[in-house]
Amino acid sequence: MSEEIQTQNNEVIEEKATETKVETKSFEKKKKISIEELEKELLAKQNNNGKFPEFNIGDTVKVNVKIIEGDKQRIQAYEGTVIAIKHGGPRKTFTVRRISYGVAMERVFPYHSPVIDSIELVRKGKARRAKLYYLRDRYGKSAVLTEKI
Repeated sequence: MSEEIQTQNNEVIEEKATETKVETKSFEKKKKISIEELEKELLAKQNNNGKFPEFNIGDTVKVNVKIIEGDKQRIQAYEGTVIAIKHGGPRKTFTVRRISYGVAMERVFPYHSPVIDSIELVRKGKARRAKLYYLRDRYGKSAVLTEKI
């Protein structure tokens, strides 16, 4: 009687062992997806890479931004000097500085944002720095960069 119980217990233990082996094998077959791969897929769907012109720091650009007011949508232009470009790839951002009615404003735009309708390059500026934060202290002609020919 005790031998029959032991053989039944051994069979049950062997069945459980084979089940766990099968589970671990199915777990190993799953593919891990990284954040970078997800971002690349999303950017491929959005396809902003060929849509915008190439611009650098010091350039004057006009960014046409989509603004939603209630159920209406309109496009507003924001023109200014690019003073910084940060990050790269899917998280690329650029900062545009403009002076309106004597008040300086800076706005940071994500490059791959669906809010941006289009970007126009107004003029190329000559800059010898990676970031033009020193323009924050200047107004008038001293804040204007020379044009690149």
